[in-house]
Amino acid sequence: MFWKTGNISRCKNAAAILFLALILVPVMVFAQERLISEIRIMGNEHISNDAILAAIALKPGMPASEANLQAAKKAIEGMGFFERVIVGTETTDAGIRIIFNVVENPVITRIDITGNTVVPTSKILSFMRVAPGSVLNTNTLLQQDIPSIERYYESQGYIAYVTEEVGIDPKTGVLRIPILEVRVQDIKVTGNVKTQTYVILREMKLKPGDVFNRNTLFADLRRIYDLNIFDREAAEPYRLDPGSSIGQVIITIPVKERKTGEVSVGVGYSTQNQLLGQVRVSEHNFKGKGQTISFMWEQSVNNGSSLEVGFFEPWLDDKHTSLNVNLYDKLVFRFAGDTFGTLTGSTNYDERRQGGSATFGRPLDDTSRGFFTLRYESVLPNATNSLPFPLNESGNIASGTFRITNSIRDSEVDPTRGAYSSYAFELGRANFEAQGNVFTKLSGDFRWYSSPGQPRAEASFEPRPVFATRLKVGTYTGNVPFFEQYFLGGAESIRGFREDRFWGRYTMLASTEYRFPLGSSMTGVLFMDAGDAWGADEAYRTPDIFPELPQHGNFSPQFGYGVGIRVSTPIGPLRLDYGLSNEGSRAHFSIGHVF
Repeated sequence: MFWKTGNISRCKNAAAILFLALILVPVMVFAQERLISEIRIMGNEHISNDAILAAIALKPGMPASEANLQAAKKAIEGMGFFERVIVGTETTDAGIRIIFNVVENPVITRIDITGNTVVPTSKILSFMRVAPGSVLNTNTLLQQDIPSIERYYESQGYIAYVTEEVGIDPKTGVLRIPILEVRVQDIKVTGNVKTQTYVILREMKLKPGDVFNRNTLFADLRRIYDLNIFDREAAEPYRLDPGSSIGQVIITIPVKERKTGEVSVGVGYSTQNQLLGQVRVSEHNFKGKGQTISFMWEQSVNNGSSLEVGFFEPWLDDKHTSLNVNLYDKLVFRFAGDTFGTLTGSTNYDERRQGGSATFGRPLDDTSRGFFTLRYESVLPNATNSLPFPLNESGNIASGTFRITNSIRDSEVDPTRGAYSSYAFELGRANFEAQGNVFTKLSGDFRWYSSPGQPRAEASFEPRPVFATRLKVGTYTGNVPFFEQYFLGGAESIRGFREDRFWGRYTMLASTEYRFPLGSSMTGVLFMDAGDAWGADEAYRTPDIFPELPQHGNFSPQFGYGVGIRVSTPIGPLRLDYGLSNEGSRAHFSIGHVF
């Protein structure tokens, strides 16, 4: 019995001890958990305690756990102002004192930008947030300023990087930002069989050794395709390959040559010429040098023959001086149709022009070009028709014309964006039967192109809708023969009227077109033309001399509108327009856009 009673007593004592342990262990653990009594910041000279404390979530009274301390350390490091952050603790009667010992980044005394040649240092500094006099913030530098520098370069068409050598001298406080601008190591052209490579490369402003610029390259590609000797639709994209060293690229431009030679023989019939035969020979890439030669011979059963010979050299010298020479003995037909049938007993009015012109051109800057043209002609109206005076005036014309053009179009051949302007001054002398006089002509031509809602084409030549607008004005002083006036009407001006329907001392033409693709090689056009030629001398607009073509002395706007089709061909867009006016309707056929 004693033994049993003793065992029972021992069991009761063990149970009591276990019960006390279960109650006291949590109390002891809670009593041993450390609480923060104070937070101190040490080592900071420029960044305030308040700013540092605001960055962390740690507060007095919170547990001084390792996780909380490490989170606070990372938060301070994340401010970007400190080179090092060391965490220490001290035990006090009130709890645990947390000490953050920080080492600030140096104060910036100067910012040195190196390696930049195409973007001024002042421009780079203008959008940097770190600045002299402040503690370097690596977050701002690495996450904002350096990306901003690289993005600005990209926005200007360049490729550039801030190198890994970026840093600050702890002794002097000078912040170094080295920039690596990617340069062109070489430019290669592939696919050209006939065209000599230098003909292509001379059109490029981007040269080996230059800082690469995407916008310049796109403009170069447009000039290459504006030569009209390569098929832009079949062109492969250009390639950028790494060069032999870091910061260099090799540009490869694939081209596909198009047929540049043309030989055509044709027979036609018109109310003016009746039976007509024509032979036309042209080559737009003579010997692969980008030169143009042309020959045209035309024979009319009733009106004789026409002969024209032309030569164009785009690069006479390394200044890009061009030369365009034309020699001709040709017939110029006016007033298509039966215009003078009741006047002269003939349906024809034509002028035989014998002579030539030579035009020299040279760039004035990246978008402007100057031209000087010398022209000499002997003009003889068709004497077989017994034309009334002053239509039968004949004589010689000699003149010199100065012209300045400015083009910021994305293409000279088929623009979709940009603008073009031309100003011309001609000084000449007309020696004809009635009298000889000095005359001057002033004219201006302005064109605008846009593709609303369409992304910028850049190096792409995909068809897109285009709004095109033109304004052309002109006037002359002095006395000129009938055939030297301004003429308006027909395929190149106010469509829906006869060719050269209006004439005079003054001219004004405004046209707008909406061009929309109908496929890869066809474009539809809606157009409206408005303008007038007026103020001709009284002798040139006497009603009893021109009853079928009444003229006027004051501005009287005329309107034409209609639809058209453009079909892409190796010789340029073939153009067919159908125009309506208050004098009826007419179909106009020609080559190339009106403007």
